[in-house]
Amino acid sequence: MIDGVEVHVLVADDNDGIRDTTAAILRSVGYTVTEAQDGEAALAEFNQKPFDVVVLDERMPKLNGTEVVRTLSPVPPPPVIMMASAYDFDSDLRQHLGQRVFKYLKKPVPPKVLIEAVSAACATIPPP
Repeated sequence: MIDGVEVHVLVADDNDGIRDTTAAILRSVGYTVTEAQDGEAALAEFNQKPFDVVVLDERMPKLNGTEVVRTLSPVPPPPVIMMASAYDFDSDLRQHLGQRVFKYLKKPVPPKVLIEAVSAACATIPPP
């Protein structure tokens, strides 16, 4: 819970260590976190319940982060999506995804940067 409100975050990364660490960091500051090991699992989780924030690895098997973003239906309210990658995001990708992605993070993401980014994303979520 953050300020008395339960915030649901989906973390999708095919690297078990990165996914577990990211989830643990977010849980340590009060977020409710669900983990997915690849893009298909992320979509399955998204179809099961709503999420406020989705943190996606760009390069995953089955479906990469970009494919997940393109596939997510914009059900109200749309999740705030953050993309993470060890690789640079090119301007074509940023332009194509437009407003669907709140922030691009370069891996490895320091814990403080991750927490600040998710907190900033949550600040954009309209109140219930």
